[in-house]
Amino acid sequence: MARTDARTWIVGGVNEKCYLKIAGLSVELTGGDTVRHTMSMPGMDVFVAGGVDRPDVTIVADQPLEQVDCRWLSRFEVANGAQWCRFGVDASGCCRYRFDDGNEVVYDWHQPNQVSMSAFNDSPILRFALWLAFGMATLPMGITLVHSSTVVWKGRAVMCLGESGTGKSTHTRLWLENIEGSWLLNDDSPVVRIVDGQAMVYGSPWSGKTPCYINQGFPIAALVRLRQAPRNEIVRLRTLEAFAALQPSCPPELMRAQRTQDLLIDFVGSVISKVPVLRLDCLPDAAAARLCFDTVMTR
Repeated sequence: MARTDARTWIVGGVNEKCYLKIAGLSVELTGGDTVRHTMSMPGMDVFVAGGVDRPDVTIVADQPLEQVDCRWLSRFEVANGAQWCRFGVDASGCCRYRFDDGNEVVYDWHQPNQVSMSAFNDSPILRFALWLAFGMATLPMGITLVHSSTVVWKGRAVMCLGESGTGKSTHTRLWLENIEGSWLLNDDSPVVRIVDGQAMVYGSPWSGKTPCYINQGFPIAALVRLRQAPRNEIVRLRTLEAFAALQPSCPPELMRAQRTQDLLIDFVGSVISKVPVLRLDCLPDAAAARLCFDTVMTR
């Protein structure tokens, strides 16, 4: 039976659906158990939206996907080593992500904005599979998730970039503790897109170990790549340096084929043409947060 209350997501019987709004995009997820499982995960209810006739993204779950032969290009760990995943391209050109348990996420370039996936039962793996599906479907739109910790102050966002362990979360926490009025938008994978010529960043259902699920978007004031150092110093980067600062924070899982690499290169070029990119050599202290704030928010 379909539910009808304001917080519902199930709109059918065997073939159930939920509608989400992520980064201003309408996302339709159809399936059976995967729909129920998805909406039981923390944070997903924040992104529930009403149905639309023509969603921007369609994810078709619980599909009995045929495991065809592929040209496997890479293999990587997912969900903190819980499983491994292979990426390959089949004879028809479809991008396929095949997990150790045999489940797959499949993107067919001939069906833009639609992704098919198997039935994933493990919550961390399912969340990752949905992240892959959303990332593949939106990449051709010039939209992608960016590995960062993002803080907001007075309606403008600063995205802190860096390798894992660099101190992104520590730096944004120092903002929260020392910059009055600042707050955390997302701590792992916010969504970046260009809207009316302006680079915007949005909260997402993917926030890493920090349960920060906020369905809002803000103009990006700056991208700041962090680098641990014995002193605090910030510099604005030139074009090639800016490109090299942002590109590593784009999902490597989506950069496994030439076609997706080209799309991500276009994305990076578009963003750095609209947003200042800086490098912050820093200590994990309040002075670093204040230096960053003074540089990007009061200029």
